[in-house]
Amino acid sequence: MSKNMIRKCLTGIFIATLVACGGGGGGSSAPDVAPGPPAPNDPVTPADPVIPVTGLPDYETAESLIATITGVTIGSPAVVDFQVTDGFGNAIRDLTTGNVRFHIAKLIPAENGSSSAWQSYINREKVPAVNPEHDPAIQATSERGGELTNNGDGTYSYTFITDITAVTSPMVVEYEPELTHRVGMQFGGGPAVNPTYDFVPATGATSNIETREVVDITSCNNCHDQLALHGGGRIEAKLCVMCHNPGTTEPNSLNTVDFKVMIHKIHRGANLPSVEAGGEYVIYGYRDSEHDYSHVEFPQDIRNCTNCHAGTGTGTEDNNLTSQGDNWNEVPTQAACGSCHDDLDFDLHMGGLEDDEFCVLCHSASGFKGSVAESHRNLIQEAMPTFKVNILSVTNTGPGEFPVVNYSVTNPLNGDSFYDVINGPEFDSPARFVMGVAWDTSEYNNIGNGSNNASYADTNAIANSTANGDGTFQLISEEAIPDGSAAPFVAAAGSGSIIFEGHLNQNVATDGTEDYQTVPLTFAIKSFSIDEADGTAKSRRQIVSIDKCNACHFIKINHGNNRANDTQGCVGCHNPKNTDRRVREIRENNGSTLPSDGKREEAIDFKRLIHAVHASAFRENPLEVVGFGGFSIHVFDTEQVQFPGHLNNCENCHVNDSYMLPLDAAVAATTIDTGADRADPADDIMITPTASVCSSCHDGDLAASHMEQNGGDFSATAASISSGASTETCEICHGEGRVADLEEVHGLD
Repeated sequence: MSKNMIRKCLTGIFIATLVACGGGGGGSSAPDVAPGPPAPNDPVTPADPVIPVTGLPDYETAESLIATITGVTIGSPAVVDFQVTDGFGNAIRDLTTGNVRFHIAKLIPAENGSSSAWQSYINREKVPAVNPEHDPAIQATSERGGELTNNGDGTYSYTFITDITAVTSPMVVEYEPELTHRVGMQFGGGPAVNPTYDFVPATGATSNIETREVVDITSCNNCHDQLALHGGGRIEAKLCVMCHNPGTTEPNSLNTVDFKVMIHKIHRGANLPSVEAGGEYVIYGYRDSEHDYSHVEFPQDIRNCTNCHAGTGTGTEDNNLTSQGDNWNEVPTQAACGSCHDDLDFDLHMGGLEDDEFCVLCHSASGFKGSVAESHRNLIQEAMPTFKVNILSVTNTGPGEFPVVNYSVTNPLNGDSFYDVINGPEFDSPARFVMGVAWDTSEYNNIGNGSNNASYADTNAIANSTANGDGTFQLISEEAIPDGSAAPFVAAAGSGSIIFEGHLNQNVATDGTEDYQTVPLTFAIKSFSIDEADGTAKSRRQIVSIDKCNACHFIKINHGNNRANDTQGCVGCHNPKNTDRRVREIRENNGSTLPSDGKREEAIDFKRLIHAVHASAFRENPLEVVGFGGFSIHVFDTEQVQFPGHLNNCENCHVNDSYMLPLDAAVAATTIDTGADRADPADDIMITPTASVCSSCHDGDLAASHMEQNGGDFSATAASISSGASTETCEICHGEGRVADLEEVHGLD
């Protein structure tokens, strides 16, 4: 069948589908999808600037800036009126043309199934220097140097150099006054702000007009904290899209820098089909500098589309909704879909597609393939809330006793109905359901756990549980709470924790059939008293928040889908006494390649490990950790981890000022050498607590020397710590209010 015949057939089916659905047309949205909220276009009316009698602020030294575009007049050329104050409303009166850049664009309506798009009136021709054999390319840009009028009271007007009514070079851009236009500003040399102003020149309307707001910069800043590009002056997505539009290409790489394409491809990075096939994704930026995104690892499932863009049809109250936030689901296009699925040849897809007109025929709620949202569902993540472990009681927890736990596993989405741990299909192989016992909660160490590492003592809950007859089960730990009677002769004290983890089977089919997949089980944790004086269990202190982790990770799952979504469970194993020595020895014994760091073991203490992983691009030496069973070596370097936020912002992860000095008295030194007897802490070599944390990011010799001069010890022993010989004095300088306050040196003040 010829391409034209296929197109005719598709056209007939498409029309029939639209008739059956009750209309639509034009490809602007898919049938059966509710529209997003109305566009928030009403401009803000700012308060009048205040001119103080003394101490007038200036732009370069102002701590913050409020800039508002108050009006735009389209003449020959256009004039922009705006006002600028500091964060207290005081007039900024010293702006020059060197401080501001101006953008102006029109919104081209959607047609033939495409999405709407901004088209800049200000463009340039970019000549490729890296690959001069490529043709020059047109790129949207901004202007400065027009007439800036300072009214002396914090208000200004700017007259464009570009006459948007007569743009012919380097390309013709027709002036269409009936369309929505946007003026944007970029400030430089002081605080960065990007005010924008949407309006229709023909009517002067600023509300109830067509717009395009697909992503809210707040969504970006959940990870990027704060996203600031091109020298730090561009911080608002509404400004970014004025240049990063479909007509702008980077000529060295020949890649488009259209926002929807570029951002999708950057975030998929290493997992782009083209990159996995041996290619690269590179864009050349300012002064032809190379930016290689082929190693970017997105920290969550790439199908979580609503984390970046969502409207009322696809998002929830947890998302940052925008007026066109549903476009990813409503308006499938070759550009948007092909950006992630870049191995798809649209010249062959469905016999060849000249434009986006027929995409919605298949990719909609009534289409053959279902909606885009349906295609991007993560059924495993959706199934996680169907399992909940309820720890009902923990008894028999004194030294020398085997803890007895009564518990149930229920489905909160089905009236808290009970699962049968012994006979239910949810617990058949390859399910894994384990109860860990960890001690003590002041700082887990698990000394005397009967193992050759410091992980919690675990018991197979599927094999060892007994039914209570009422939907609940009883499980007895296979390991006793240490009473000090056996090597290494250290009794547990204080409080401990019961920790359930694993992955269970769940039917994730949505069509009435059966499709059992393993689903991560969210940690369940309950503390118990070992020998507390009042018998009341004490939980481990909370240092970080899983909600803060999930701002980037969405749902944090590790170790083969076994340990999910609660750092309080992670620290049971990732405690100061634990290292990867056991699994390194497995590799050594079977002749496998060893890590290149030359170490016998690497600490996996949470406070040290997580800092080091996130600081991979900052550290002088990559962190190398051997994984489960010795099967893999995890190298955390700049190619594997690119932290998207500001690494010095401790509050990105921490709660309750837990990063401040001095550290909590319970924070223990980190073992880096487990000695001749890895089960006995007496011969461990350790790094003192503060030095352990700080050197996980600042891992160079100079930093280590500074720490040592102030009491940090990188070869501490149990004896040196207990005697006070290894005592840190870091808070003298880095404590709150001191000369090098930790918050100040990290830029948090």
